Amino acid sequence: MSRVDAIMLWDSTIIAVATSKGGAGKTTSVCCLALYFASQGLKVGLLDCDPNGTLTRWHAKGGALSKLPIISEVNEKRIISSIGYLSTANDVVLVDCPGFNSQVMVYALGVANLVLVPVMTDEANLFEAIRTKMLADWASTATKRPIKVRAFLSRIKGSNLVSHSRSELERAGVQMLKASVADRIAFQEASYFGSSPLVDNPSSGAALDVIGLASEVAAILELDKPSRPHAPAIPILAS
Repeated sequence: MSRVDAIMLWDSTIIAVATSKGGAGKTTSVCCLALYFASQGLKVGLLDCDPNGTLTRWHAKGGALSKLPIISEVNEKRIISSIGYLSTANDVVLVDCPGFNSQVMVYALGVANLVLVPVMTDEANLFEAIRTKMLADWASTATKRPIKVRAFLSRIKGSNLVSHSRSELERAGVQMLKASVADRIAFQEASYFGSSPLVDNPSSGAALDVIGLASEVAAILELDKPSRPHAPAIPILAS
């Protein structure tokens, strides 16, 4: 059996959150999506393959994120096997990719069902989002398997560049989610506790941003219910 055939037999859904532009909200997105899916009763595994180790640090803080299994791995030779290991016991595996183009990112994109690209509204972010989409398309061709790619506007500051950025990305062939995430202090606060606004303040604007993003991702991937029954839901209320 080839490696590609083995990947097709994985039970879980693999979401690679990727961009080669730092500061776009990649790790924040992984954290928030993971806790949303866990709150819906899905079993969620995490892979941190970014050498900065931000997701691993947040996980170690003892907050809601710490309840989820995580592997920290930056060795390109072990990325696929790490994702495969997590897929054996989880409905969803979220991969926090390096914030730069690398072989590690290529391997992660190549096994993903969805590549999710957070992008801010400046020119450099748009340029890197388009490059990330092209890299995912190349990985799809190389592995001979479909890989969905979606981008969403992240850390929006209420600028009139929002519509322009969306138009530029769509013109370049990047499919955009309708959901977007504002640049809110609640996301920064949650990072200190390894949590999410969805846990800390479920009625906040930040939590609504998370729900909008995660709901759209779930619809694309048909994550309506756990493939493994009896998955314990993580309460979204802070303890």
